[in-house]
Amino acid sequence: MKVVRSWPMKLVLVLAVVVNNPVLVGAQQEAPSKNIGDQPENTDTTATTAQNMPTNQAPAVDVPTPGYPIDAQIHPALRAIPWMGTTSPLRWGSFYVGDFSIDQIRDNFRPAGGLASENLNLSIFHTSINFDKTFAKQELVLQYSPQLAVLNGHVASNAGVNNNLMFGTTFQFSPRLSMKLENDLVQVDSRALFPPDILGVDQKTGNLVQNAFLANDGKFFADKVDAVINYQLSPRNLLTVSPGFRYAQDVNHDHLNNPNYLANGDTIGVDVALTHALTSRQNLGVLYKLQVLRATNVPGVSNSVYTYFKTYHLFYANQLSRTWWLRSEIGMENVDYQGFAPNTTEIGVGFGLLRTFTNSVFGISYNRGAMGQNINFITGRIGDRADAYYELQLTRRLKWSNGGGFYRETGAPPRTSGDYGSTKVKYSVLTSVTLVGGYTHIFQDSNTLQLLSGTRDTFDFGLTWAPAGIPRR
Repeated sequence: MKVVRSWPMKLVLVLAVVVNNPVLVGAQQEAPSKNIGDQPENTDTTATTAQNMPTNQAPAVDVPTPGYPIDAQIHPALRAIPWMGTTSPLRWGSFYVGDFSIDQIRDNFRPAGGLASENLNLSIFHTSINFDKTFAKQELVLQYSPQLAVLNGHVASNAGVNNNLMFGTTFQFSPRLSMKLENDLVQVDSRALFPPDILGVDQKTGNLVQNAFLANDGKFFADKVDAVINYQLSPRNLLTVSPGFRYAQDVNHDHLNNPNYLANGDTIGVDVALTHALTSRQNLGVLYKLQVLRATNVPGVSNSVYTYFKTYHLFYANQLSRTWWLRSEIGMENVDYQGFAPNTTEIGVGFGLLRTFTNSVFGISYNRGAMGQNINFITGRIGDRADAYYELQLTRRLKWSNGGGFYRETGAPPRTSGDYGSTKVKYSVLTSVTLVGGYTHIFQDSNTLQLLSGTRDTFDFGLTWAPAGIPRR
């Protein structure tokens, strides 16, 4: 209980330092008062180099940022925005605390099948500890984002500690050749008690990220490593190659904490894209993806043979105006089960639209295809995923956002599916301090023991300290 009570006092001390130090307050006032997601992503002066790695050049204004088939930028965990600098006063050389939040959660879960419901009242503490170092032609970043749930002064047995660890580095070998290396590790002791923005939005570049929202029935662990290599073939043509590997494991324990179900899978793959810049605001390209899955105890997938996912897509992106982005792709999705099940070939689609207005933002994202790299469970099926987001700036300090979407697997039943709806209100108390309140409703129906089946209603209220970000490029 002493540890729990010390956190509010520490936060008060931090706020007192920030407010009373004129140097820090002045630095924060010079930075934009918008959220970190409202910062520009790219400052390169040609469309063909916008996908290249960061440099130390000063930011440009209103540079077109059309989309690319393969993302070659480093992003904070679960965010659509690019990695940025910080105005955090809690900085020691290249290390700094990026944000801190305290949330009170009321979570109600009603399992399918008429089982007894579960109610939880928890306090959740979250922070991010970062390392950021820029060399002449290289940038090195590290982000550790722990989350601790406390119930009645004790670490909650069914929440515990959830962690995200992200490591990334970029290299600019020459004006034409660049590379990004990134490792993302996720450790979830149980279901996430409340999600972040399920559809991540970057209001300056039009980037959209679909985060996982289905709840695990047990502990989930995933580690993904990938590289993105960009080579500028000509002023208008860019070749991108991205090899990657992901390992995932889901463990379900009984009441004695003995594992009664274990699913694991590893995926190795490579993405190849050729992008042609039609104009400074339009990109056209072709995309090929190959993913090879080896899994154990996963419905619809053999324990002894590999499953192959192949994607053949055409890609088109257009920044229609300074506040309007469109990204789309279409093609074929092929799944080869190596004789374990009939092979499938379906139409694959990707679509994203983001529009910003004077006081509001609207975004929509839809994807149909292999999603093994972007979800929090292991599956051998093609999936449909759609999300919508709307944000309204009611006053200078008050912001209201809403979201909704669904996920479902294709093919014959039983199939995993789920949908959600959420609403959130943010009130800016100070430049870096925000009061947040929200409600999320999630329904999910699972055909695997990796996920829960039932309905969740979650209310959360909290206080967030998050200094503004500084555009790095």
